[in-house]
Amino acid sequence: MIAVATHTTHERLLIVDDEDGPRQSLRMIFGDDYDVTTAKSGEEAIELSKKQPFHVVITDIRMRGLSGIDVLRELKKISPHTEVIVLTAYETLETARQAISLGASEYLKKPFNLDHIQNVVALCFEQYLISAEKEVLIRQDLNAAKTNFLEIVSHELNTPMNGIVGFIELLQDTNLDEDQAEYLEMVRECSLKYFEHVQDILTYAKLSMSDSEVSRSSFNPVTLALKLIREAEVPEGIELCSDIEEVFPEILTGPEQEIRIISRKLLLNALKFTASGEVVVGLNCKPVAEDLYRCTLNVRDTGPGIDPDLLRQGLIFEAFTQGDSSLKRPYEGMGLGLAICKRLSDKIGGTISAESELGGGEHFSLRL
Repeated sequence: MIAVATHTTHERLLIVDDEDGPRQSLRMIFGDDYDVTTAKSGEEAIELSKKQPFHVVITDIRMRGLSGIDVLRELKKISPHTEVIVLTAYETLETARQAISLGASEYLKKPFNLDHIQNVVALCFEQYLISAEKEVLIRQDLNAAKTNFLEIVSHELNTPMNGIVGFIELLQDTNLDEDQAEYLEMVRECSLKYFEHVQDILTYAKLSMSDSEVSRSSFNPVTLALKLIREAEVPEGIELCSDIEEVFPEILTGPEQEIRIISRKLLLNALKFTASGEVVVGLNCKPVAEDLYRCTLNVRDTGPGIDPDLLRQGLIFEAFTQGDSSLKRPYEGMGLGLAICKRLSDKIGGTISAESELGGGEHFSLRL
């Protein structure tokens, strides 16, 4: 008894030959079982593969323009898992060796046996699926391992840092002379800055590789904004104020945790780059449908402004990007704050934008 394999049209087969006869014959043989595309040249085959890689490719060796060996080499660069079957009427040991060394799945001589080439193509599709599935599993395992590693690192770093900050605060409550109190406060500030940098690195790493779920909880948006303002450490010479609409839904349901992180990062960024003047946190909310609101968080400051090129190219939200990247720059930081905001905004389906003029301050908006 012969078991007949069933195929679905998503199994994509490309036939490459500069002669119409062989190309159409192969199309007739495989057209009922596979989604078949034909190419009249190696150049056309490569362009088609760049748009959407094929699972299996059958290519002639001798063609005008790019040869089958050239096609094989380029196809493997585009999609390493693509199974390539090489056909030739002029079999030589050298070309066979070259084809196999470049990753050809099979090397067949014309005229080919019908049953044999059908079996070879079927096996190649099976091999493609096995290879692709194996890569997915490896990637999943690797991501799981990376996530687990970051969780361990985060715990191992956070635990001693929490201890350091905690004992500093306990020490500050003891009898210290004026110099000791000043030195201890400097140690505390340095520890908190170091802690913040570590958290930014770990957060950005997790966002870069993790597909964790978006948080969802009920919260009061006005309370969130006012608490953010109240807890901020405001440098001397800066006025921190709010511009919150009076008409606002008492309770919203949404990604509170991500909103809180973005809001805090934007506010810290504004306070860091503003030497004098004011920082304003604004919040407004408009109904767009039943039980659905569009909310906008605005953070405006009177800082030095942002380089127009960084804004125009969207580089301000790239990781490790700063207006001044020299070691002598007047502002501290690694350039991760806004990158984290952008990653989180994308994750929760929001839009974050920046407007600025050199010498005219900055205005960041998060719309949800």
